[in-house]
Formats: sequence, C-alpha cells, structure tokens
Amino acid sequence: MGNIKHSITLYGFGMKYIQGQSSFEEVLQKARKIGGDGIEIVSPQMIPGHPNPSEEWMDYFRGQMAENNLVPVCYSIYIDSGKHKGRFLTEAERMTGTINEMEYARRMGFSIVRSQDALLPSTMEKLLPYAEELGVHLAIELHGPWSPTTPVFQEYAELFERKNSDYLGIVLDFSAFASGAPATVLNKLPDDICHKDLLLKINRLYATTEIPENDLVKMILDQGGDEVDVHVARKAIFSIGPDARMGTPYYRTHPDYAGFRKLLKWSKYMHGKFFYVDEQLNCPGIDYPGYVKIMKEEGYKGYIASEYEGGHFDPSISEEEQIIRHINMLEKLWLDV
Repeated sequence: MGNIKHSITLYGFGMKYIQGQSSFEEVLQKARKIGGDGIEIVSPQMIPGHPNPSEEWMDYFRGQMAENNLVPVCYSIYIDSGKHKGRFLTEAERMTGTINEMEYARRMGFSIVRSQDALLPSTMEKLLPYAEELGVHLAIELHGPWSPTTPVFQEYAELFERKNSDYLGIVLDFSAFASGAPATVLNKLPDDICHKDLLLKINRLYATTEIPENDLVKMILDQGGDEVDVHVARKAIFSIGPDARMGTPYYRTHPDYAGFRKLLKWSKYMHGKFFYVDEQLNCPGIDYPGYVKIMKEEGYKGYIASEYEGGHFDPSISEEEQIIRHINMLEKLWLDV
C-alpha cells in the first residue's frame, strides 16, 4: 500500500478478549490473518501485572510476536489522573509512571509509546532525554472532541516545532476528525421502538449541517416522529454537549484538513478509528478519502492502525470482517486519490 504500513490495535478485539471468547494467542493470529504488519497493545487491557509485567510474560510476548510474524509497534498507556482520591497526579508521578512504561515498552520491542494529553506539554518536554536514551518515540494522542485548534494541542505543536525531535510526536485519532453518531448507532434497538429511518436521516443532518439540535427535534415531530424518537435522538445521536470529553464516543465536529496536514509531519503512527465500513468500502461520518489524499500528498510513511469501535453499538457485526474492510478501503483510497 505505497508508504502506509498497517497496524492492528488489539483494542479492536478487546470486547471478546475481556469476555473470554478469544485468547491472547487467538487475537494475535487474527491480527496477522487480516493483514496487520504490526500491532498496538493497550497496556492496562492485555498485559498481566501491568504496569510491571513479569520477565516470563515478556518472554512469552516476544515469542508470540516471532511466531505470528508481527512487529510490536505501539505501546499505549494512560495518565491515570484519578489514581488517588482527592487529588490529581503530580508531575513527578506522571514522569515516573511514563518512564516506567517506556522502559517496559522498549524491552518488549515497541518503538512508539502513546500517551494522552493529561501528560501536559511541559512534562513531555522533560521526558525527551529519556525517550532519546531509550530510542522510543513518545507520542500524544489527539482524540475527539479535541482538535488541532484545542489550546493544549497548539502547545504540543509548538513543542514539536521547537524541539524538532524524532522522539516526540503525535498520534492522530480519527475521532477528532469525525462527525455524528455511527451509522450503526440504532442497531441494538428493537425495530418497533422508534422510527429508525427518520432518526438515521436526522443523524445524517446532524453530522453534515449546522442545524441546531432544537430544530432537529422539531423536524422529528413534524415528520411523524414522537417523544420516544426525540428521547432516542437526545441519548443516542446528539452529543452530550460541547464540553463533553471521554465517554462520548462521537462528536459534532467538522473536518479540519489544515490542522491534520500541519500535525501530520509529527506523526509516525495514527489511529484509523472507525465504527462501520459498508460493503462498498465507505465509512460514514469520516472523510477518509480527504485525509488519505493529504497523507499521500505529504508523503506519510508511518503506520495507520485499524481501530474498530463499532462493537459498542452492534456486537453482532464481525469485528474481523470490519477490520478487513477498513484495510481494503485504505488500500483502495491510496490507489485512487
């Protein structure tokens, strides 16, 4: 696929893994089978003993990578700000925890460590010497509803420009460039509980226009909907609010092509977040053609991870099939644009 390398984030298989329906070995085998060159692991999700895995487990992991011919690419970590009751983590605690995770990531063969914006730009700058010593690329994830214009990410961009280091960067998550609820958001609801066709129309308008939510509610009622439809729209289609953060899986955002292009040069890895790819290889709500075009124009040579999160909305859809479609969509777009 030209210069783009495929990564599979094991998070996409997390539901079945947590429920005991898939073993770690089976998850890796699926990742290889469906076209992954490398993998991303969310360390608290799948690493026993996290944040301090045993030597035995790390040996086992390295063996599984070799057996499945996979490259360990991205080691994803969190800044657990709520770890202590009544206070946030101090800078020393954020630094110590991140260094610890970076050390284990390096020993397990990962070249990228993904953290989150709660790390803060000033702390990230202090970690640069450790990243350089370990040979690890420390990257911050830009996740919706934040965007390239969010103040803290403008600070990160300034840091990247000023330091111009291969060891600091950003993971662009496509949730920051998506709009509206997933196309499958109503799938779990019984067919007779609401007017699904009407609500899906409202969802498309919500994602692609500036029509205020109150006017969309009026439209529901004017076009034959009822109070149940209004309740479903408010709970399942409209975002919680403009200040909503994590916990809202989708947002009313607009494509920021300029911001994407500006930050792309600091990215070695990105999250190709998606909720559904149809049989025609279209991904509703995310302008993948537009962003792949920018990636190609800028000569992007990093990884893009197929990060499927549609299982939250319809567990009956095959996560494996969805990731295959996502990879095929990316390959087709790279050839077409």
